[in-house]
Amino acid sequence: MAIIFVTGLSGTGKSTVLEELKVLGYNVVDTDYGYIKEEYGEMVLDEEKITNLFEEYRNSHLFIAGIYSNQGKFYEHFDYVVLLKVKLNVMLERINNRTSNNYGKSPEEVEKVIASYESVLPILEGGADIVIDTSNYGVDSICTRLIDLL
Repeated sequence: MAIIFVTGLSGTGKSTVLEELKVLGYNVVDTDYGYIKEEYGEMVLDEEKITNLFEEYRNSHLFIAGIYSNQGKFYEHFDYVVLLKVKLNVMLERINNRTSNNYGKSPEEVEKVIASYESVLPILEGGADIVIDTSNYGVDSICTRLIDLL
């Protein structure tokens, strides 16, 4: 059974892809909800909860999504690490237009998004097995590519 980790900056399509995979009947977990904790003033993946998640789904396929500084600790448990990325202007437009999440709309958060694009994205690219530019594909095509990895 395969565990696919989907990562990417805010506005790249992680939540949208997970929602579609769930509709298609796949097991999905958005780590933003119930799998993080605060550590030294930063939100990180809760190692115990993530480890339990691997055990819970060891006999079935699972798509996990998130972006946290300690995610690399878990890469050995994933069959694939897939990075979703998009051009900065498209990402900012998506963040500004989305209604499901308010992150990235204040001037301070826009600055953080831009800084992450410049400093975090290269690190994510270095750790990814597969990179998908979501500006070039619709959600159906992205889901098909992810499902093909199973």
